Amino acid sequence: MILVVGQNLAWQKVCTIPHLVRGEVIRLGEMREFASSKGPNVARALEGTGCRVSVIGYAGGATGRRVEEHLVKEGLHCRFVRIAGETRTCTTLVEPDGTSTELIEPPPKVSAAEREQMHAAVREELKSARLLLIMGTAVDGETEDCYARAVRAAHERGIPVVMDSAAPQARRALEESPEVLKINALELGTLAGASTADAAARVAACRAISSLFGVRWLLITRGSLGIEAFDGRRVLHARPPTVRVRNAIGSGDAAAAGVGWVLHDRTISLGAEEALASGECLREALLAATAMGTANCMNPVNGKVERADYLDVKAATVVEELPHL
Repeated sequence: MILVVGQNLAWQKVCTIPHLVRGEVIRLGEMREFASSKGPNVARALEGTGCRVSVIGYAGGATGRRVEEHLVKEGLHCRFVRIAGETRTCTTLVEPDGTSTELIEPPPKVSAAEREQMHAAVREELKSARLLLIMGTAVDGETEDCYARAVRAAHERGIPVVMDSAAPQARRALEESPEVLKINALELGTLAGASTADAAARVAACRAISSLFGVRWLLITRGSLGIEAFDGRRVLHARPPTVRVRNAIGSGDAAAAGVGWVLHDRTISLGAEEALASGECLREALLAATAMGTANCMNPVNGKVERADYLDVKAATVVEELPHL
C-alpha cells in the first residue's frame, strides 16, 4: 500500500473562460466541481494500476464534509482528521489554448490537538504501508518538523519515502534523507540556492542536494519540456509528445503518482535498496511519471489519468541519457 500524506485538502472548481483580462467581467463557461488537492490527485491518478492507496488529510467545516463525501463516493480510500477550521476552495480558470490560472484560498489553521491526531494517524497507517508519499504544503499551525517526523517514522519501519514538496517543512524533512525528491526546476533552485537555468546548473544542484542530504533520486519537472532524473551516476531526460491540454492542474501530482507506483512495485519485487540502485528502475519511474503527468493534461479533472491516454503518451515519450555534466 502507498500511504499519501496530503494535509491540505480542497474543493476544486475548474471553469472554462474565453480569455482572462484583468479588470473586466469574465463570464464562466463549463464548470466542473470535485474534491481535490495533491493527496486525492495522486490516488485518482493511480486508479486502475492495481496499486492500493490511502490518503490522509485534514477536513473541516461544510466544505470539508463535502470533500469527504465526494472522495468516498468516488471510491478513493482516505482517512480524514477532522478540524474546526474550514477546508479551502480552489478555482482554476482554463482558457481555450489550455492556459490555466489557479486561485488558491489560504489553508485552514489547526490546533495542537488536531495536529497530534494527524501525526498519530500517519504512524498508524504506516503499519500497513510499503511506501510513503509526502505531498505539498502543510496547513497553518502545523509543526516545522511534521514531515521530518513522518519520514523518520517510515524509515523506522524500513519504508522508502518519496517527497513532492519544497515547503519549509520539506526542507526540514530533507535532514531525514527521504529516498526520492520530486520538485520543479524553480523549487530546485530555491533549495540549492543557485541558478537552474541550464542542464549543467540543474545537475550541479541535484548533486549538491544528493550529497548533503543523502537523497537517492531527484526528479525535476520542467512542464512541457519533460522531466529530468538524477541518481548520482546518471542523468536521464524524458521528453513527452505534444498533446491537447484541457487542464494542466494536477500534472505534477500525477507525475509523483507515477514515481510512487514504480518504486512501490519494484520495492516489493526487488527490495528498496536494489530498486533505488537500478538504473532501469529509475528509467521506468521517469517514464511512468512523464506519461502520467502528460496524460493528466488531457483530462478536465485534476489527477485523472485515462489508461488509453497514458499508454499513448508512454509509447511516444522519448527517454535519453544526458552527458554527466
